Amino acid sequence: MAEQKTIDFLQKKFSSYYRENFVDSVPEIAAREFGYGVFGKKIISRHYSFASSKEFNYFLREQTPFFVSYSPALYEFPAKRPMEKKNYLKSDLIYEFDADDIKTDCKQNHDSWKCAECKTQGNGLVDNCPSCGSNSIEKTEWICNKCLDATKKQTLKLIDFLEKDFNFTEGISLNFSGSKGYHIHLRNEKIQGMSQPARIELLDFLTAKDLKLEELGFVYSKQKMLCMKEENAFGWSKKLLVVLKEMIEKEQTEEISALGNARTSTVKRFLEKKELILKGIKNGFLFPFGSKSKKFWETLLLNLVEKEKLFVDRQTSMDLYKIIRVPETIHGSTGLLGKAFEKEKLKEFKPLDESIIFSSNSLKVFVKETPKFYLNGENFGPFNSEEVILPEFAAIYLMARNSAELR
Repeated sequence: MAEQKTIDFLQKKFSSYYRENFVDSVPEIAAREFGYGVFGKKIISRHYSFASSKEFNYFLREQTPFFVSYSPALYEFPAKRPMEKKNYLKSDLIYEFDADDIKTDCKQNHDSWKCAECKTQGNGLVDNCPSCGSNSIEKTEWICNKCLDATKKQTLKLIDFLEKDFNFTEGISLNFSGSKGYHIHLRNEKIQGMSQPARIELLDFLTAKDLKLEELGFVYSKQKMLCMKEENAFGWSKKLLVVLKEMIEKEQTEEISALGNARTSTVKRFLEKKELILKGIKNGFLFPFGSKSKKFWETLLLNLVEKEKLFVDRQTSMDLYKIIRVPETIHGSTGLLGKAFEKEKLKEFKPLDESIIFSSNSLKVFVKETPKFYLNGENFGPFNSEEVILPEFAAIYLMARNSAELR
């Protein structure tokens, strides 16, 4: 646990920010349930409500929680408990992408683990200790631009799914979580009225849960892999055919080879018949790939599904009663803002630059062991149990992570 003077300093800085900035990011605020957390604990209490944004901002200034969350659901009596007494009315639909859920090479550089049993440690992340097999693993996770770019790609892909496959174009708002990824809020009459089973069905589609090639029209018959004609295809069938055509048109030999588990030289010869392959797709079949045609196309298609599906937090999207971070509030584990922005700005958004809210004034801190990290255009560290002078925003980031103490 951090020293009390470090916690007090952080709370004072957070309070100062809320005194100078009015948070008005929650629509229909009087019908929402709220919860809050303290240093090191995201939620210690919930079942609160605020009559207005003004009342909510008074709470932020005076109580200054390290974390504050709200319900996507709207209730007649949001502060009542148990949940049944709140009288559920409707709910936004929330999708959450977290860098923890996406495998990226950068984790090997900035994440680490230690076994609580045998004390073995290493870089990257493991579920079980490779030495003793224990699952008592203490994980230390960091973020960088590379893993946040992976969550951005997932967010862009989700928006593409929603707009092209479901015609959800209105009522979409985005925010950086303030830590490891993005939150996507969907609010319109059609979405808010969706039942929980319908939300699960939509989530299963987005994550390709239990997807079967045969049900998508990819059926091997009479030495041919049949497929739907692109003009008749929809959903995952169309998505796979579009990606497949693009790879063939661009002659992406290496990628097709890797996804289809085939020799590069064989794929290269195969692509010499590019026009015939594309014509086949147009006519409803995938051109034969030698004696291993069935295995090649099935492997390629299944790996394309893995490549194109979304790695979304299922619990956030399924649970009508879960509360989630209020946009435009400070994340208590990073000191970064849960920055909201227009979806058109997502591609250019730089989370580790644009979510900085504290100054560049110098601050002395004692830093524990940390890898090299990036914030606001600068690289810092690595550090190993040493006193250093850092810009305030970087010092607060480390203190909020419990990786540094105020000096």
